[in-house]
Amino acid sequence: MFIFTEENIGNIKNAVYSNDDITDKHAKKIAGIKDGLFKDFNYSKYKVKNPPKNTSMIVYNELQYLQDLPEDFDYVKEHDDIEKVFEAVCNENNVEYPRELVNDLIKSAAGIILDLKYIHNRPRPFQLASHYNMKLSANVLDSMKTPSYPSGHSAQGILIGKVLQTKLPINTDAFLEAGKRISYSRNVGRAHYPSDSKIGENIGDEMFRHIRHRI
Repeated sequence: MFIFTEENIGNIKNAVYSNDDITDKHAKKIAGIKDGLFKDFNYSKYKVKNPPKNTSMIVYNELQYLQDLPEDFDYVKEHDDIEKVFEAVCNENNVEYPRELVNDLIKSAAGIILDLKYIHNRPRPFQLASHYNMKLSANVLDSMKTPSYPSGHSAQGILIGKVLQTKLPINTDAFLEAGKRISYSRNVGRAHYPSDSKIGENIGDEMFRHIRHRI
């Protein structure tokens, strides 16, 4: 049982992903929202929808859940490249992969996701776990080098899964299932709390409903 003390409660409460300024690369992606597919997508409610507090029982339980998940770095790496995951599903179902569409969806969604990440600046699970005296191993990929909330892979995975499931001429749940696997892989990789993934999936679903009749 973890016990809060005057010393550790301050460290836990004040933990963030980083105190550094946003990178130029990410700032350009955020600035590019106005030119993308989601330029008129209203995501203001997510700017004020905060993640669970670092000191909450929700977060403590989430960290324990991640700690207990079996490690599978191959699974995490296999689902890290979103485009390759969906291209493989297309190949398995003998349908042409809409590379340009998928690339456009990823790029257009990225700015909104990054904007929310830097607004909330939530620490990654492996950053916070040590303050709770938990050992949470993580194989840090390049895609994990941003704040934790929301999960971009979850948002983009669900968005693309639903778009392809709707647009492509085959009757299968394989695309949406692939999106869900992408989302879950980020928990397996200790890259995201389940609450990051859940809000990311919600955003992806709203993005899909926003754009479904335009593409």
